[in-house]
Amino acid sequence: MGSMKGVRAAKSEDREQICVLITALEETEIDRSAFFEIFEANRTDPAIHYFVYEEEGRVAGFASLYVQRLLHHTAYVAEIQELVVDRDRRGAGIGSQLFQAAKEAALDHGCIQLEVCCNKKRKPSHGFYEAQGMKNDHYKFCMSLSNES
Repeated sequence: MGSMKGVRAAKSEDREQICVLITALEETEIDRSAFFEIFEANRTDPAIHYFVYEEEGRVAGFASLYVQRLLHHTAYVAEIQELVVDRDRRGAGIGSQLFQAAKEAALDHGCIQLEVCCNKKRKPSHGFYEAQGMKNDHYKFCMSLSNES
């Protein structure tokens, strides 16, 4: 492939490499056929933005952004739903570039707020988001609705 380096919109052909990154992020196996089906449906949804950081033809990072109108804000709000950088490329500024791309897309959409939920165990990620200017001023409560819990 080419020597392109930087953030761009994700393409269908990136899905395998993105699946590897998300699997590493979640530290569990993912149903690949369901992943690919959801990836394609979301990739064409105007409320969802997928970004990759490509270097030397390889996807080294991925971010997803979901934009929605919320009643309690009476405005558009954007949420980064996934942001992951390949383990061997962390610390190189890739995450910051993906974050900036997501932030710009949120601003372009007219969003008044950018949010991210981050697992309590991901302490380095908490510092990363704070370094981007985010504040930890919300709680997120979760309940499994599957029988597997």
